Amino acid sequence: MILYLSMVLVVPVLYFAFRNNEHRDRIVLITVCSYMFILLALRKPFSDVITYAGEYEYLKSFTFGEIIKDFHFIKAGSLTGMEWGFEFLCWVFSKLLHLPFQCFLVCEAAFCVFCVYRLIGKNSVCLPLSIALVICFGFFDYCFIILRQTTALGFLMLSIEQAKKRNIPGFLAMVVAAFMMHRSSMVFLAVYPLSYIPVNRKTVVIYCALSLSLLFLYPVVSRTILKVVFEKMQRDGYLVIATEFRFKEMLLGLFAIALFLVFFADPKKELDIRDRVSYWAFMVALPIEALGAYVQILSRVSTLTFLPFAAIAIPNLLETNENRKLVRIFEVLIFCAGLAYYAYCLLYDKRELEIIPYGLFFRN
Repeated sequence: MILYLSMVLVVPVLYFAFRNNEHRDRIVLITVCSYMFILLALRKPFSDVITYAGEYEYLKSFTFGEIIKDFHFIKAGSLTGMEWGFEFLCWVFSKLLHLPFQCFLVCEAAFCVFCVYRLIGKNSVCLPLSIALVICFGFFDYCFIILRQTTALGFLMLSIEQAKKRNIPGFLAMVVAAFMMHRSSMVFLAVYPLSYIPVNRKTVVIYCALSLSLLFLYPVVSRTILKVVFEKMQRDGYLVIATEFRFKEMLLGLFAIALFLVFFADPKKELDIRDRVSYWAFMVALPIEALGAYVQILSRVSTLTFLPFAAIAIPNLLETNENRKLVRIFEVLIFCAGLAYYAYCLLYDKRELEIIPYGLFFRN
């Protein structure tokens, strides 16, 4: 547990140790990202990753023609049951490059960490707080085991730059690449049109109200939209196992963060394209989390796919307030709250990912 908490605790230590260095924030970001990569690269496969390892070895037995023949855009590949893009990626590493599975994990870790570094480095106005929040929100923990979705999220992080440039082909290419890794990524398409909507108290309150209305409209949405989507994806069993409404603390947290940010931000300042994209990328999680109160898998989609972008939106909107002392106070409070939440998750539910204790791949 200390191993993981130290990634967050090292942020304020470095922040003050290099307080007179003009590259302080970048030093913090590089150090923490390096720490993340080392832990991910040297980890021992466990849980679902062992299944991935089996599929990785299994794909060696297929030719290029057989892999291409298995192509499906919406449905999962028939050879492994995984999305075809991830299936093809594993085939390239195992069959063409003849690399062991641990090397594949190292490359996948490098890609995910690089995407986090690029996202924060190019978009956040407070790099230390953003990298701390990315960890506290659980992205790092999920990288240990949910390989397809974290790889997909990497492409979605890269798509932010294309959305900022209003490069529709580039944005679509990144989202499609993510979709080929994990089909839930297609929801991210909503970010592009939403980014044209100004972020102010009126638009955010209306958006929150419409999102929360899904709590009451779930029966209708389930019989229409969700039924069609899950059937196309051959995942209609998710609706079968859907339970009655279960209160989600994350839904309350998202709602509170969304309203706090927009009411704390200076209403006289219009957000630029960078901050609008990051804010709406995070806000897409709200309606999905509302539906996730009934369908558990949707809750995981919202947490992993969209919550990391809150690590950009939170410090950026805080900085629009001209009361610098108040901004610094809230940054400290948010850091402490994130650290406490992360410690709670590691201590009491272990993120449900069995990441404790940490295991090295070269030790049995």
